[in-house]
Amino acid sequence: MRLEYACQRKSEHSKTETFRKHFGSLPLALADMWHNMTATDISEARVDIKEQDDAGFRMFLVAHFFLWTYPKNSGLIVSRFQICDKYSRGEHLWKWIRKIAALKALKIVWDPRLDSVESEIFVVTVDGTDFRVNEKKHPRFNQDKGQCSKKFNHCAAKYEVAVSVFRSKIVWINGPFRGAEHDLTMMRGGRLMELIAEGKKGIADRGYVTSVPEEKAKLSFPNAYDPKELNKFKSRARLRQETLNGRLKNFNVLSETFRHGEKHKFAFEAVAVTVQYQMDNGSPLYDV
Repeated sequence: MRLEYACQRKSEHSKTETFRKHFGSLPLALADMWHNMTATDISEARVDIKEQDDAGFRMFLVAHFFLWTYPKNSGLIVSRFQICDKYSRGEHLWKWIRKIAALKALKIVWDPRLDSVESEIFVVTVDGTDFRVNEKKHPRFNQDKGQCSKKFNHCAAKYEVAVSVFRSKIVWINGPFRGAEHDLTMMRGGRLMELIAEGKKGIADRGYVTSVPEEKAKLSFPNAYDPKELNKFKSRARLRQETLNGRLKNFNVLSETFRHGEKHKFAFEAVAVTVQYQMDNGSPLYDV
């Protein structure tokens, strides 16, 4: 009986791992997402009754397969899922990616517990993250350096991401910006400073160092004069943010050079939403 039970457990684990290798997420995370899409009041994310059949669920999985693998040939999707070629690309595919991205309004929102007087002083970490994209043609010059990221000397789309320090929760995303955009410029182009309550702080790297009093009061940077324990805490928090950025880039649609122009925002938001579902369903970030 023990051997039979062990074989059964091994078989279940093998099936789960095979699913994860195909779609980038465990079944529980995608099941939770599908349930929310069938029940949500967010019109852009809602799966209507006609789409809640086998064909609709298949396209939901096709969208995740696309985000995870980012195949260069739509024929790979056609052969894998046994669907018509028109459903493997274009609007039939991106409609589902946009639906997943629209769940941002449900999953990637500011946590009101961060504003509580009883909560910790350090509430979020914030950082910019870059993704390679095909270079856009400039009307006058051969090269537009404003599009290029200094991190990898390539045209890029850049986003600002904030993560709760003590919970595995993305609470803010902002973008896309051009690859050469400074972190401070991104921050000033959004509402993050408004969201951080008075008396609370966000942990950031030196790219966010500022002399503006209102911003300086709400951000904490690496500081050689910090006590050893505080310095270690802030360092682990920043590394935790990098871990989250790494999870985003595990998806090939974000790690490879993006080929679909202005659709990058939908791809990024869909991946960010998916990573949040992963963290909510058994794959949290490590504790600081």
